[in-house]
Amino acid sequence: MRSYKTFSFFILLFCISCTKNELNNNPYLDDISFEKVINLNLPQYDNLNFNGGAVYISSGGIKGLILFNLNNQIMAWEANCPNQYPSSCSTLEINGVQAVCNCDEYKYSLATGQVLSNTNSESYPMKLYYSEKNGNSVRISN
Repeated sequence: MRSYKTFSFFILLFCISCTKNELNNNPYLDDISFEKVINLNLPQYDNLNFNGGAVYISSGGIKGLILFNLNNQIMAWEANCPNQYPSSCSTLEINGVQAVCNCDEYKYSLATGQVLSNTNSESYPMKLYYSEKNGNSVRISN
């Protein structure tokens, strides 16, 4: 009987631990739902057809999206600075393969989302959204 209780306890513990895993528990950014599909054949997305290419889209996410081509996979990042509440200065700007926040001048890698210019251990990485490339279209959602 004791082994049954122990087994039941571990099953219960396992089920509780299988809840949605919040990897990025960022207090500055709300978790919003959206879905957007883009066509890579359109001229405004031409830069995404090349490795290292990046494009800012003002719709989707909180302050828009930054899309980045990493080895022919499109990464979709939230365009709001991850360490700032949404404000007039909190939209990230693309600078080569980095994104820069105008509020605090933090720099982030568009390949990994990690902060590059700050040694503060309390800083958050960029928020990554789900993206799926199918032929010449990319579906981005949260």
